[in-house]
Amino acid sequence: MTAAADAIGVHLHARRVRRLLESHGYEVASVTNERGHIVTVIAPPEAPRETLAACGMQLDPDVGLLACGGALIELTAIETALLQRLLLRAESVVTQRDLSAAAWPGEPPAAYANRLYAHIFSLRRKLARAGANASIQTFRRGYRLAQRA
Repeated sequence: MTAAADAIGVHLHARRVRRLLESHGYEVASVTNERGHIVTVIAPPEAPRETLAACGMQLDPDVGLLACGGALIELTAIETALLQRLLLRAESVVTQRDLSAAAWPGEPPAAYANRLYAHIFSLRRKLARAGANASIQTFRRGYRLAQRA
């Protein structure tokens, strides 16, 4: 990729994150400092947001953003629901049925185990890219979020 393509990719990602934050009540403003650099300022919404923290990660389930290893990761709604359940029960095995109930309230889809596996795979990939100090382990009964040694 060229430098111009990289810059465009960064710009598009920044716009997506900005829209996401604004859709959840955050105020986002970009200003230019004395040196001519653009600085983005983010003000939280009026009501304090509930965040979950475990294994060196912080999840804001309302926004679907995960702070991990100095990186900010955007998650899908299902990934957020799954990670929220895993964070609440960190270091414990969470059954597939419990995770499917978190991801799909009501009736889970047909072949939910395969879809669950795909979402867990995606979460693992995102955590690895961010350099997280935690991993999602597979067990016969379900999955466990564990801190790496």
